[in-house]
Amino acid sequence: MKIKDPYLALEASAGSGKTFALSVRYVALILSGANPKSITALTFTKKAANEMSSRIVDTFLNLSTKSRSSELDAVCEILNIKDTNEVLALRDKAQDEFLSSNLKIMTFDSFFALILRLFSLNLGLSPDYKNSSEVAEILNANFIKEVAKEPELLNLLAYYIIYFSKSKGSFFNTLDTFYENFDELDLSSKEPPNDTKVMSVVSWFKEKISNNQNSSKDAINAFDVKSVDELLQKPFLSRESLDYRTFSKIYTDEFDEKFAKLKLELKEYVINLEQYKIYQMCKFLKIYKKARFDLNVKLNELSFSDVTKLVARLLSSTDKDMLYFRLDGTITHLLIDEFQDTNVTQYNIIRPLIKEIVSGHGQNGIGSFFYVGDTKQSIYRFRGGKKELFNKLREDFSHIDTQSLEYNYRSAKILVEYVNSVFKTKIDGYATQKPTLKDGKEREGYLEIFASDEIVLECVKKVEWLIKNGVCADDISILCWKNDDIRAICDALSAKNINARDEGGMLLRNSPCVFALVNYTKFCLFKDEIYRQNAAAYVDTKLSMVEIDFSKTAKETLFYLAKKAGMSLQNLDILKLFEIASQSPSISDFIFDFENSDASIAKDNVSGVRVMTVHKSKGLEFKHVILCDKISRGANDTEPFLYEYDIQHGWQICQKVPNREYFDDNYAKLKEHSKELDDEEELNKLYVAMTRAKNSLIIVKRLTPDGKNPSYFSKYLLKNGSKTGVLELDCLKSGVVVKSEVNSDKKSAQKMINLVSVPRDKSVDKTENSDKNLQAIYFGTALHYLLEMSTEFNEPSISKAWTLMCNKFAKFLDKDSLDDIKNRALSLIKDSKFGSILNGARVYKEQILMFENEQKQLDLLCVKDDEVVVIDYKSSDFSIESNITQVKEYVQILGKIFPDKKISGVIFYILRDRISSIDI
Repeated sequence: MKIKDPYLALEASAGSGKTFALSVRYVALILSGANPKSITALTFTKKAANEMSSRIVDTFLNLSTKSRSSELDAVCEILNIKDTNEVLALRDKAQDEFLSSNLKIMTFDSFFALILRLFSLNLGLSPDYKNSSEVAEILNANFIKEVAKEPELLNLLAYYIIYFSKSKGSFFNTLDTFYENFDELDLSSKEPPNDTKVMSVVSWFKEKISNNQNSSKDAINAFDVKSVDELLQKPFLSRESLDYRTFSKIYTDEFDEKFAKLKLELKEYVINLEQYKIYQMCKFLKIYKKARFDLNVKLNELSFSDVTKLVARLLSSTDKDMLYFRLDGTITHLLIDEFQDTNVTQYNIIRPLIKEIVSGHGQNGIGSFFYVGDTKQSIYRFRGGKKELFNKLREDFSHIDTQSLEYNYRSAKILVEYVNSVFKTKIDGYATQKPTLKDGKEREGYLEIFASDEIVLECVKKVEWLIKNGVCADDISILCWKNDDIRAICDALSAKNINARDEGGMLLRNSPCVFALVNYTKFCLFKDEIYRQNAAAYVDTKLSMVEIDFSKTAKETLFYLAKKAGMSLQNLDILKLFEIASQSPSISDFIFDFENSDASIAKDNVSGVRVMTVHKSKGLEFKHVILCDKISRGANDTEPFLYEYDIQHGWQICQKVPNREYFDDNYAKLKEHSKELDDEEELNKLYVAMTRAKNSLIIVKRLTPDGKNPSYFSKYLLKNGSKTGVLELDCLKSGVVVKSEVNSDKKSAQKMINLVSVPRDKSVDKTENSDKNLQAIYFGTALHYLLEMSTEFNEPSISKAWTLMCNKFAKFLDKDSLDDIKNRALSLIKDSKFGSILNGARVYKEQILMFENEQKQLDLLCVKDDEVVVIDYKSSDFSIESNITQVKEYVQILGKIFPDKKISGVIFYILRDRISSIDI
């Protein structure tokens, strides 16, 4: 049975029913007689793949129910069948085969892994390889080892690592970018550029200027350079003529003739330099590829980017026709979700498969292709996503029809109309969405835009206001722009005793039950009483020392200890811990590795206000959204190369050189094009952010933005007088807040282990700080971070840690503050009293301490044979009494944990002009 529109591109704006369209398309294919094994559906995340699978199965099984009447009508239309009973009969006939089939709904990564396992022996790989992303350090070491075989190349590598670090970039990050995107590059220059021609013109200017008595000091300094690198830094290169104030007293027409010649020579020099640099990078890339593949084979482990690259290599080989023939035999129908996020390598791999299907040249001559996406929601340029490929595909294959979904089924009318009004003149080709009715009525909603410079604090106030107006905390989501913002917002919410869900990835190791089990394991391994105390705070069972059987696996050991501790083995976080532990050969290896694990908690274990980045929110919807303006400046672009993919000409690569756009037109065009794409993506991110809400959208925009405190929602002036900004939103308030539904049958939170309520540590309660300037909070946090990151308390360690601190806090603090923190830390380590306490002590930084249902975090714990000293750092001496109370409590707790040791505490006030201390 043929389906309607077998080759279809579907443009699906936010909330328009994309998943609905995918699921009914899949079900229609099954009912048309397609074998489930011949249908492949691809998307980008496991979560999306799981949701798609669930939706398809639910639609198929419940097609006859009233709640699925819309899906039934859509399937009828695709199959060109008017009688719904006929479609249901087809469903019943296909049901047994459908339920017994393994649906091929997967991520691109899983699909490519499937291909690689099929043909891995062609590359000399074992098909039972494991996926891993934790080989970077080993890989870099192997790479350097290979480079070291050639001393000249090793010196060059050292130069590049230093060269890249000057711009806060990373040589290895750039090398990895080359690996992921470029196969072979056309290189014509193997020799370094010659600067003779450039410096010859410079010499002419020097002579003319120095021999003219009317030359100003600025004119003399302009060409006082010893190298091309110095020359390229000169601001006068941005001018079209030298006929301006600096040279006004000595200017002649000959100056501009020579200036034009200088720019031509600079262009030639820079192009040769670029080719030479790329040639050198490619020499390293060749060694890097070999080192990487050798490591893949040796460890039998591949990252997802390795899999993609190897599949691309496999399918570009001389046997590619046979390989695609074998693949085509298993794929008759192909569906692709979020096609606008496809990168070039992914596109090049799947394009031949699409071509076979669309051209009708597949093995059975009958197939279908369906892809869906929205270029307005393309926000993954940093991962290589190229929205241009969405349109290129349908331009390449005229067989592909295009349809658009025009209704918004997600958001209330007031929100749909507002988003339309904001973006219809901003995004090219924007199609106005139509709101839908609920039970025959317009859906109520609430919209508010207001301005404040205290963005985090205002977000918290809006959460409190929504809760006061009948909204459940679980129904509120705060969207921000960076993971650092998430932490700041969550801390501010916690200070008001509002539960917050860190959707930026709350770490599994911080989950209460996992924290307890890991600390119990450490207690049994290291015999340190502090670990038992940490674990005991979360369980009622009396924890006793257990001898570890090192012949058991990590998973078996954790399973045994969890039972001994009386923990429920049904807890989702505990189960996830077991899953991760199954990959470690021993419990000691696992405990060591888990310290740095970035695994997230099992999502079903969390409740409260959700806080996440806009990128994380893509594909999701929330009842009530609070959207923050930028809280801090974005990261600087440290990449030494500029690369963009042109759908007609492929990759374009240019080396970034200061002022190059003023003498190289091609570079100027590429730079401008790259900026246009960046600007478009900024707009897309705002579109994604503003279309997540179902009932309420509250936007907190910055009141007085400037270069240091930017804004997405207001236009503002930079220091150079130019106006910048993405949107200009007026403050407004309209609509009504829809209260959360109260469901008496809603399941209460499942009690997995005997957890006790952990009260907030009053000594570090941030409520009293909620109205203080955030700068002071960031300052104190940065100081603690610096001291925590210092591997040893000496000057070299402080300097290294200061670099890490700057990378993390430069967006929050100015240079004077960052320098002040470093100077304070250096003063501390030179303090004789501080040094005497550390002398001979085992030092524990930022030590978490659990005691009698309360969690404390000690800045520094110094343990000696007969003495324990707890140190608390303060960056100001405003609250001495509460500081003393806090540390006294620490001393009392430690006295109960270490009854045989002398316990004392010291508060160090690390001030700008002195170090002072108070003994407890």
